Amino acid sequence: MNRNIIGIFVGTTILYAILSLIFAVNGYPGFRQDAICFLPTSYFINHQHQLINPLYDAGVDPVTHKFLFYPPLFPYVVAIISNLLPASYSPIHVALTLIDIFSITIILISTYIYIKKNIKKEHFILYPFLVAWIIALFSFHGIYEGRPETLSDFFIACFLLNNICRPKDISNFINGLLIGLNAITSPISTLYLIIITIGLLFYFNNFKVKPIIQTILGFILVFACFTLLYPYHLIDLFHGLLKHSHNVVVNRANSGTDRLSWFKGIYIMTPFHTFAGVSFLISICYILYLLIKQKKTATIFCIFLLMALIYYFAFKNVLMSYNMYVLSSLYIFFLLVLFIDVLNKKIFVNHINTSFWILLILFFINSLGFFRIALVFFSTQDKKVSFNNFRKDFDVLCKRTNKNKKIFISFSLFPYCIDKASYITSYTTITSYESWKNPSIQFIMLQQSNSGQSAPLEIPGYKLIKNGFIPEHPMFEKLQIGNTYPWYQTAIYERK
Repeated sequence: MNRNIIGIFVGTTILYAILSLIFAVNGYPGFRQDAICFLPTSYFINHQHQLINPLYDAGVDPVTHKFLFYPPLFPYVVAIISNLLPASYSPIHVALTLIDIFSITIILISTYIYIKKNIKKEHFILYPFLVAWIIALFSFHGIYEGRPETLSDFFIACFLLNNICRPKDISNFINGLLIGLNAITSPISTLYLIIITIGLLFYFNNFKVKPIIQTILGFILVFACFTLLYPYHLIDLFHGLLKHSHNVVVNRANSGTDRLSWFKGIYIMTPFHTFAGVSFLISICYILYLLIKQKKTATIFCIFLLMALIYYFAFKNVLMSYNMYVLSSLYIFFLLVLFIDVLNKKIFVNHINTSFWILLILFFINSLGFFRIALVFFSTQDKKVSFNNFRKDFDVLCKRTNKNKKIFISFSLFPYCIDKASYITSYTTITSYESWKNPSIQFIMLQQSNSGQSAPLEIPGYKLIKNGFIPEHPMFEKLQIGNTYPWYQTAIYERK
């Protein structure tokens, strides 16, 4: 049994790694809007040795553009990895992909250890279940958000491994280290880890002075190193975090949007990880069932507190859905725990086959996003427009751009022109379509991918000088699998 499981894990991980790296060197899929808030910083760390982002500063430092609105570990890690990679192979995409592959590898190591500890006898249906489960896990990963949660996924995977293995005397200290590392990566997911850690201490009847001190010492060690190495004043980072959290978290959470429609669109019918909300709900319900059965009252309270935070940071305004998806590795893991308990006849004793088919169908639906991403990539090669083509057009515009004028670019284009940051601006610095009236903008380069447009928009005050849009939809046989080709074709406008 062990060899079969290892074979499944190693084989699927290698296939995922190869596929993901092929995507990455082609700059696919393009980054979403938030990526421009974080990833340009890694370029300036490597090339100017400064923690800055001229393309986005959250209004915290509009003069020198210091990266003060978020903890800095994510851009530093991306900078270190991308600096080791060839510049011609989309290093930012590849760096994030490598982090993603490492995260999945650690999750699968954790899963193997858990299965080895808990499976009482061999079950043939375990193997197809694991294949479906792994593909669903792949679908919940990916780098297109371009946010710090990509690195948080790695720390959460390490957290899972540590608490499955529970190495004697140091597991609490390691938890503290991981909380500390995540704290200088992503504040909200750090709150999640703190609550989960407290819940685990109660669960193992270990909420005592020594384990608590061990955990705190791990955190303090990371924070002390961070304090020594951070290039700015900590008070400036603190003020930046407060300003950014108020602008983004509080304002978004209190915005009056149609939450039900957005919820269905992002957590149920999303083309990236369909029925994610269903998987999350089943997992949470099963965790609560186990805790109620074991009468772990304090841990149950921690779960409800965790749910309250997820509701506020991810469900109340689904534009911050990354604050739920950052926990996807954990709730997908608990669906595996559920199935192993079914095989061990701890639950649904007379419904093993039914449970198998229900979970298999759920994982298949979860995996549709992964299959679609792969299918779109291979089905659109005939009309592929590479980022090198975009760069040629961009260089031509740079030569034509007047002094003190800018080129407005779509957010996914920045990795391929960031070396000429003084020429560019984007949605995060010019925040709306109306802002194209800003007299500093001379040219506009709109990427078709992610626009949903088959033809370029008419923009008042500008003339279209090049239409690179592809009017056809991506197709697989006679099935439409996307609205636009996912490449770097653009429409170029010049101010009249």
